[in-house]
Amino acid sequence: MMEKTFKQTSETKVLAAARREFAEHGFDGARVDRIARTAKVNKAMIYYHFKSKEALYERIVTDLAGMIYERVVGVIAEESGPREQLYSIIHRYIETLTIVDRNILRTMLREIASGGKFFKKLAIPRLVLPVISKIEPILRLAQERGELRRDLDPLYTFMQIIGGIIFFNIIQIPMQGTMIEKMAFQGDYMARFESNLMNILKNGIESGGRSR
Repeated sequence: MMEKTFKQTSETKVLAAARREFAEHGFDGARVDRIARTAKVNKAMIYYHFKSKEALYERIVTDLAGMIYERVVGVIAEESGPREQLYSIIHRYIETLTIVDRNILRTMLREIASGGKFFKKLAIPRLVLPVISKIEPILRLAQERGELRRDLDPLYTFMQIIGGIIFFNIIQIPMQGTMIEKMAFQGDYMARFESNLMNILKNGIESGGRSR
């Protein structure tokens, strides 16, 4: 039991240090010796848990994808109608990205900017495609029921909504210390963002919305 607890503790420390290292230096610039110093473990312990720097990086991406998928898809069963399911999914996405370690978001920003090798390998098959396979039928059913506009493409609609949420969270990073941060990212800004987004959606994609 003590050995298991030690393993969990050392692994947790390594993952936290690695998230910081990858956020600051990206995959190519990250160094295992710096991760070891930050985690206060020796390099052998890191290789014991993860075998390689690539395996460590993949674990971080995989954990993120799995966590988001479980939290987002988990709300589908809690709602009866497709429109309610859609809005619950959007709320959960916003909520999840709010609690995610900022270092992970910084890492993903670097990952995408560098070509997205690991995103393509891990996040697309484990998160993006599975979520789309769940959401697209929900949107189509809402259209069939007359709850959402029929002239909207379900795939593009979902990608644009989620893309906006992700962008809003990631853009906070380079906006730190600027006037935009003072304008948009102060106080209970995520609640205001969600409220505004829901108003846009209800007036733009619902069949009874004002926009046409």
